Amino acid sequence: MADRVTLKIFDIVGGPVWVSTDDGQKVFDKIVAAFKANRAVELSFANRENLITAFLNAAIGQLYGGQYDEAFLQQHLAFADISDDDRAMLGRAIENAKRYFANQQAYDQTWQEVIDEDEE
Repeated sequence: MADRVTLKIFDIVGGPVWVSTDDGQKVFDKIVAAFKANRAVELSFANRENLITAFLNAAIGQLYGGQYDEAFLQQHLAFADISDDDRAMLGRAIENAKRYFANQQAYDQTWQEVIDEDEE
């Protein structure tokens, strides 16, 4: 995988506000398409105004769901134009995703139990 493509979140989402999981899914889909085309990805956070974890979970967290191992992602996914605060938020989203996907059944079961309790 010699080629590296820069994906600008601003361009994919169409603006500086990155809060919806639907927009995060668009970014995820672009990353996966690049990987399938044997290209590494540099993901640019330039021009960001608002960012929340739900967006990062959809855009980046899903990558840790088993399709790609951590070594592959470390070699083929880089981040540019990212503030220290955003890098910290991204790190938390990645760690949470790794924990979730390592124990997905238990997390989902617990979540379902909470939902069931709320419905009673």
